[in-house]
Amino acid sequence: MVDVGGDAGATRGPMAAGVQLHELGGTARTAWLSLRDALSTTLGDDLVAIWAHGGTTSAGTSPHHGDLDTYVILARRPDDATAHRIAEAEKAIARDQGIEWDTWYVLADDSRGTEPPPHALREGRRDTSWAINRAHWLAGRFVLIHGPEPAEIVVPPAWAELEPELSRELEHIERHVAEGDTDPFEATYALLNGSRILHALETGSVAISKRAAGGWALERLPARWHDALRAAARAYDGQATPNDAELLSVEMAPFVAFVRALLPALEDHR
Repeated sequence: MVDVGGDAGATRGPMAAGVQLHELGGTARTAWLSLRDALSTTLGDDLVAIWAHGGTTSAGTSPHHGDLDTYVILARRPDDATAHRIAEAEKAIARDQGIEWDTWYVLADDSRGTEPPPHALREGRRDTSWAINRAHWLAGRFVLIHGPEPAEIVVPPAWAELEPELSRELEHIERHVAEGDTDPFEATYALLNGSRILHALETGSVAISKRAAGGWALERLPARWHDALRAAARAYDGQATPNDAELLSVEMAPFVAFVRALLPALEDHR
């Protein structure tokens, strides 16, 4: 772990359970229920579980909305015709509800191990955030849409699994910096997700939302970063000012470099 200021472990403790399905915003709830019904009809007993997760399920009263992050556990791989029906159902729901999906389909047998599972419908894709996802789910950061809860299927991740994934997340942000992509959306993501990485390094827990991680960083990091973190919070909540956008674009690269300096160099995952 790394000390970024204050007593390490100060934020440890039981995590609050995720919101219930009936507590979700109307559009998200309708979309997930529609997906559940469509998949149940298409897959029958081959549909094992559906878990909603990500910012849309943990934003509370924040006006922020993002893609609907969804994990679907399947008993077996669908044939091509069934996979096509699933894709068409997703498109129809997205069109009707005005949302975008970020959906992973994984076989139940693959979801019980520690190796990043392959996507059951898209050849060549693996979940490179598998350990982080499991940590979030097992801390209660999910909404059960169908079937058993994650704790009945997935195993807890070890820190040795989480650390390379944190570095990989930071590499993703660094690519945007290197490409000069500093628009307010990417800069907000960089500051808040960078804060979440630092939270994990100090506390050993990755189970915190980007918005909450920004609040944690505001309390723990040097005053040098406070204005940018406040701007990122306002941008995440849809309340950014023109000055916020300019500040975020300027501070994105220095903050990412600050996070990289604190993240141990990992060679074995490259």
